[in-house]
Amino acid sequence: MDVTQVQSIRNKARTVSLILLSAALLLAAFGLPDPLQPKAHAAGEMKPFPQQMSYPGILKPNHVSQPSMNASVAAYYDYWKGAHLKNNLSSLPGGYYVKGNVAGDQEGFKALGSSEGQGYGMVIAALMAGHDPEARTIFDGLFKTARAYKSSENSNLMGWIVADDKRAQGHFSSATDGDLDIAYALILADRQWGSGGSVNYLAEAKKMITNGIKASNVTTGNRLNQGDWDSKSTWETRPSDWMLSHLRAFYEVTGDQTWLDVINNLYNVYSQFSSKYSPVTGLISDFVVDNPPKPGPREHLPGENFPDEYNYNASRVPLRIVMDYAFHGDARGKAIADKMATWIKGKTGGNPNNIKDGYKLDGTVNEKASYATAVFVSPFIAASTTNSSHQAWINAGWDWMKNKKEGYYSDSFNLLSMLFISGNWWIPTAGSGTPDTQAPTAPANLTATAVSSSQVNLSWTASTDNVGVKEYKIYRGGTEVGTAAGTLYSDAGLNPSTTYSYTVKAYDAAGNASANSNTASATTSDGPAEGNIAKGKAAKASSLEGSGYEASKAFDGNASTRWASKEGSDPQWIYVDLGKTYSVNKVKLNWEAAYGKNYKIQVSSDSGSPVNWTDVYTKTNGKGGAEEISFTAQDARYVRMYGTARGTSYGYSLYEFEVYGSSN
Repeated sequence: MDVTQVQSIRNKARTVSLILLSAALLLAAFGLPDPLQPKAHAAGEMKPFPQQMSYPGILKPNHVSQPSMNASVAAYYDYWKGAHLKNNLSSLPGGYYVKGNVAGDQEGFKALGSSEGQGYGMVIAALMAGHDPEARTIFDGLFKTARAYKSSENSNLMGWIVADDKRAQGHFSSATDGDLDIAYALILADRQWGSGGSVNYLAEAKKMITNGIKASNVTTGNRLNQGDWDSKSTWETRPSDWMLSHLRAFYEVTGDQTWLDVINNLYNVYSQFSSKYSPVTGLISDFVVDNPPKPGPREHLPGENFPDEYNYNASRVPLRIVMDYAFHGDARGKAIADKMATWIKGKTGGNPNNIKDGYKLDGTVNEKASYATAVFVSPFIAASTTNSSHQAWINAGWDWMKNKKEGYYSDSFNLLSMLFISGNWWIPTAGSGTPDTQAPTAPANLTATAVSSSQVNLSWTASTDNVGVKEYKIYRGGTEVGTAAGTLYSDAGLNPSTTYSYTVKAYDAAGNASANSNTASATTSDGPAEGNIAKGKAAKASSLEGSGYEASKAFDGNASTRWASKEGSDPQWIYVDLGKTYSVNKVKLNWEAAYGKNYKIQVSSDSGSPVNWTDVYTKTNGKGGAEEISFTAQDARYVRMYGTARGTSYGYSLYEFEVYGSSN
């Protein structure tokens, strides 16, 4: 380029600069905003969209940029707002609501929306402030409606239906999910705009949390009931209400231990339920009843077609669970999310469009399910963000989600999932109080079991923490040898005939460490061992609970499958054919929640079908769990568990039945 060209470009640039400067001065003279200056946020947002956070241990789509994700969220919000947000109530001027179809008895009113929709809308408005200059007006209008349509049972909660009729205000009882989201959204609003305006968001949140939700929805068994019309002593609960990160926010703003107790109990309920009904899929039913927990019966509530399956209520659960791990580091949430994500990705061949709108708990597609809808797809994609092996699936899911437009329910939950996956759902209590300095409780009941000449298996009772347990560290002889997200660990590569001692510590996301667990020791066996000689062998049982619970499941080496007998009947038995005679001296029984209280271990050396049995061990007052039973070596081809009294009202159920011995 020659000097003349350079001079010409410089002159043009100077001319453009003078024009822009003159335009800016002219705009200022008339009091108009300068389009070249950054936009000021209309309502003084402290966390304006986009926040684009990165959560520890959580993946984002990596085939698009963060600005691209932000733009997709903003565009979807604009669509959602235009399609579903309304403020045309003649009976409540200034009252906003989220318009959507409502199932259930409307008691003569024409329902326009629900407390569920108000909750979704308030959370979304608080998170999208900064993008939408009307966000605070919308939020306050939604809250105005929530307060006007108060519950007929507890005025601190919202009645579950919005109808354009003053008689509907205070007419209906509550639904737990709507109030949980509304109270949580008020905490978001306090962090977004402060509580010094016309609405004291924090004070309203605390009132709802303590005088509303705790008073009416937290049961005596530390579950959440279905609404303030429900009993405080009920075991009936809806897992889509288990908004664990919401409950942690409630604890942070109130300091009330109740919320941590509820979180820990709900995790325990989930564990008990899944181990019995969905050990492979991790799915949970729309409704859960009774103690021990089981799926809701088909007649549970009017309008609920599949309360005993993973359907349009429970489809929201994966997002609620994974958020507790992402925001608070609770390893229990990660374990559940990992199981669900691994199953659904395999079920669909890695194609989100193959997800169906309804599954039985064993993963079979519901007979009425037919298509992929966002309220099923997007929570599964959110749950997949805990594991790098799911990256391509997450990418495909994001592309599917950002273009999916359906109705109020799926669109709302799709947008909430997009906010989380893109990092634009921020933690309302992060940095709002004192640093987390409280350590988890020490792991309890540590046991060590030598399973071979080179491996020791460990198990312990979970720790609790005010925020959440992130991981456990395992120490052998005082030296760290590994970590675990759950309460099981296998230490392999050990020496034969050697005694090893172990302790375990729990750690939270802030790095606080618990005290040591008790010390547990085990001695590896003497040289190479045959191991579990029952694995993969033929088996037979007295009865089956149903398809999928065959006797062979107890001998397949997979602790996620199980044999289960029919319920409510004694005696019941299961035996294995070792194929030849062994010198047998030990069995291990890994019971599911349905266990044997009184039972015998019997052996037979019959050459054909076993007829003659010898008792080698008798158990009375069994407690279930993992039992290791040693006895004087006996020659045996067949080994049987013969149950005479059940420990629960169900049947007998074994994840694994292992047999140890040596060849004759």
